[in-house]
Amino acid sequence: MTQELVALFLKAVAVEAQSHHERPMAEFVKNTLAGLPVEIREDNCAHLFGGECGNLICIPKGFDAARPAIALLAHMDTPRPTVNVRPLVTDTRIQSDGTTALGVDNRAGNAVLLNALRRHSESGRNANFIVVFTVGEETGLYGSKYADLAPYNIRTCFVFDCSKRPGAFIQAAVGCSSYTATFRGKPSHAAVAPEKGISAIRMTADAIRTIPQGRLSPTMTANVGTIHGGSATNVVPPQCVIEGEVREFDPGPISQYLHSLHETLRSVAGEFGGTVEFVSREDFPPFRLDETNGVVRLTKQVLQAVGLTPHPIDYLGGSDANMLNAKGIPSVNLGIGAQNPHGDDEFILIEDLMKTAEIAEQIITRSANFA
Repeated sequence: MTQELVALFLKAVAVEAQSHHERPMAEFVKNTLAGLPVEIREDNCAHLFGGECGNLICIPKGFDAARPAIALLAHMDTPRPTVNVRPLVTDTRIQSDGTTALGVDNRAGNAVLLNALRRHSESGRNANFIVVFTVGEETGLYGSKYADLAPYNIRTCFVFDCSKRPGAFIQAAVGCSSYTATFRGKPSHAAVAPEKGISAIRMTADAIRTIPQGRLSPTMTANVGTIHGGSATNVVPPQCVIEGEVREFDPGPISQYLHSLHETLRSVAGEFGGTVEFVSREDFPPFRLDETNGVVRLTKQVLQAVGLTPHPIDYLGGSDANMLNAKGIPSVNLGIGAQNPHGDDEFILIEDLMKTAEIAEQIITRSANFA
């Protein structure tokens, strides 16, 4: 299986499909599964977030929606381009050549689940599961947010998307809220009458100095991520916009941070004689699964069955598991070894790719008697 899975992964990373432009990856999924007894349904969520493609729901022959079922998920989008990617394959790993992203996030998950569907279809074994390839994960978990799994009687989900090595799984994850602050001043000729203007950029710069950023506590982070404003060098800038985010395991501190931030920014703008418009939104909610939760117990059983020591972790990143848990479907995000994600030094160990494939097959096997 090693050579087949590595070959499939290399084909997958060659597909250019960034967030909201997942159509090429969707076609790759369909072509890979062509001729197999797997029904592929594309939902209509694309128009809800401005994408060009919906989630793909892959239903193997023999699936019975009248019985409780399991879903395995991976997302089809990459956060960065993979055009002209040149993977380097050694005896132990697959990595980028350092000039582009490899796309291991989440092409590793894609390859593993396509391989699992193919092997299951060829085996003829009994099971009760579906595979979902989601869209827009990197920009807001849109695919899992809008995916309707109710018709499939899905009782638990396994997301194949964590950069930790196999054996780790995310039992708790932060929630994230983002905000946009639009500072408004007054335009004027920057040379003829600068004193008549109110610089929104100066206002913003002063405000940024006051914003708590970075690691605010062991469980909380905040960041100002973008800034843009002004129109010309000879115009006192009348507007400047910043965008940021805050993450925590508890929604309470997030709300307190945003409230305090709004008050601070409004005070700074007032000192300059300007104004600020502040808008915030929840990008994804946090989750924490109890040790007694069925999906946690099942995860530990699966990991032990493939010879791994289960390692539950709290994680500061988000994934489709956040949205699925918010919908009341207990879900974990599994470590698949997609290391250094989003960088030009991305890589995955071949042994981790193979072990992740074993995990997927174990889950599928146990879905036959899932209740």
